[in-house]
Amino acid sequence: MMSILSLLPLLVSASTAPAPHWERLLQQCGQETVPQVRLACYDAIGRASAPTAGTSARPADWHDLVANHSARGRDGFVLNRDDASDSQTLTRRAVEGGTLTISCSSAITHLRLQLDNAWPGEQIQARIDGEPTADNWFVRNRGMLLEFGRGLPAIEELKRWIGHRELLLSDDRGRTVQVDLTGLGDALKPLRQQCRW
Repeated sequence: MMSILSLLPLLVSASTAPAPHWERLLQQCGQETVPQVRLACYDAIGRASAPTAGTSARPADWHDLVANHSARGRDGFVLNRDDASDSQTLTRRAVEGGTLTISCSSAITHLRLQLDNAWPGEQIQARIDGEPTADNWFVRNRGMLLEFGRGLPAIEELKRWIGHRELLLSDDRGRTVQVDLTGLGDALKPLRQQCRW
């Protein structure tokens, strides 16, 4: 088991390592048994690989996910499996403006909404079927990503969503993003099995 201090060299190397070393660093994070330390390790790598000014705020594979979703011609949830990284990603297009992404990667559940246009400001109110729910959403990547979180907070929120019809995110300026949650319980089963919840 790695201690926080033993992660220091790994975190420093994550901020300076050339691309070929990313796989090794990610494997080291994945071997960490303490969930909080594993998340800190992945966060450090994520910060080091964050886009700089003038580069795209979207991950390179984001366009592939959206294209795959569109190519399948579905309005519902679409499950994508990546056997090489042993991860699964469940996506669903919002009514307009973005794509809900729920993933299980390295046994950690992630909950995000990738936007088509930047979110104005930092304020996000969430409602499930018209009722207020947890406001733990954060604006990331210059407004192009709304992230609820990962791990236990994401799992608990997803459990609350099962059996409901609609997620509505809004800001104080009138911007809204609506996601149909119909069928979420069944669609989540493979991710729940992989992430063991």
